[in-house]
Amino acid sequence: MNRTLFIVGVQLVAFWPVWRWYAVRVGDSMDQSWGLLALATALLFVVGKKVPTQTIERSLTLPSLLVLLYVVTYPVFPPLVRAGLAFTAIGVTLSLFRFGKPFHPGVLGLLCLSLPLIPSLQFYGGYPLRMLVASLTAPILRLGGFAVIQEGTCLNWAGQLIWIDAPCSGIRMLWVGLYLAFVLVYIYELRFLKTLVLLTVALFVIIAGNIFRAVALFYFESGLLRMPAWAHDYAGLVAFAFVATGIVAAVHFIRRDKICHESLST
Repeated sequence: MNRTLFIVGVQLVAFWPVWRWYAVRVGDSMDQSWGLLALATALLFVVGKKVPTQTIERSLTLPSLLVLLYVVTYPVFPPLVRAGLAFTAIGVTLSLFRFGKPFHPGVLGLLCLSLPLIPSLQFYGGYPLRMLVASLTAPILRLGGFAVIQEGTCLNWAGQLIWIDAPCSGIRMLWVGLYLAFVLVYIYELRFLKTLVLLTVALFVIIAGNIFRAVALFYFESGLLRMPAWAHDYAGLVAFAFVATGIVAAVHFIRRDKICHESLST
């Protein structure tokens, strides 16, 4: 147990620059503060019963190596990558305390989401995601009889450009969808391979949800449907409800084999 406390103390001291940087980034904007929800959820999940001390102490090699990797690469890696290493080390340590294994996919996933990722994702992934959504939305609208052509992140219909703007890129929906997926991974105790299957399905569902929203907004913004201003936000809520339903349905389908095995064994 003394060795465990020592490792935790080393982590808290070694990662002090990360805690300071994290506090500054979280205070920059509301998008950054979403990570606090994921962090609080992860900490809530790891509070409670601990595994036997001997099991923990025999498994502390990996957290120690992660601390060493953080120290060695500190001058090279940017702050976000250093924070990723720090949170991974904390996640491994907490997983050892609570679950008796170094990697719990639900907890580690939530800790990754607790990083201030949304602005970086918007900067690097927002435009490609909007391009993807536009390229998939245009042929769907053409199936409905509209001569729509994709032009970058816009939909061109009869000379009218309908822009898929940054708030509609789906980055926030991606974050919330992954948050829901990792919470369900913890609740249903999915193993690593089933977690990968769920995350893959979740990504497809999230993209489908963004396409649904883009199609709805085409009708609103083109003037084909006269809707009040709040219809724009309402379309986003309906799209998210579709995404959440799809992720929950995927979890129940993925764990169906486990339920069947449990029924047969009883």
